Amino acid sequence: MHVAPAIETRDLCKRFGDVKANDNVSLVVDQGSVHGIVGENGAGKSTLLKMLFGFYQPNSGDLIVNGEHISLGSPAEAMAVGIAMVHQHFMLVEPFTVLENIILGAEGRGLLKQAEVDAKAKLKGLEQQFGFDLPLDQPVSQLSVGQR
Repeated sequence: MHVAPAIETRDLCKRFGDVKANDNVSLVVDQGSVHGIVGENGAGKSTLLKMLFGFYQPNSGDLIVNGEHISLGSPAEAMAVGIAMVHQHFMLVEPFTVLENIILGAEGRGLLKQAEVDAKAKLKGLEQQFGFDLPLDQPVSQLSVGQR
């Protein structure tokens, strides 16, 4: 039985005016695998990942997730198909609490308090499973760099 790759790109291209940031990038990420994307500054690594996360739309090429050709118009659409991104630089809202930063953008419509309750319960389970302690109610501005 053949299992489709988790993510596949075929000939993805992204241009910014006359500048080619990605030119025919093809990549296969199998289910359950881990990859590192490495290269010089300006090689197009971040641009590729931003296309995979819906920040940018490719000018041409194909994005295939679990065997389905898709088009991502936003990070929310990427998250809906199971693609998440950990950013290289902090993208935290410092006055918000740790919990508020975690659920920011994923809280759904309507009941923010219910999203907080649900997220807190899931996070407590992860804390126990992996043996760490998150100060969920503490503002991010009060955390050390390592905690952030």
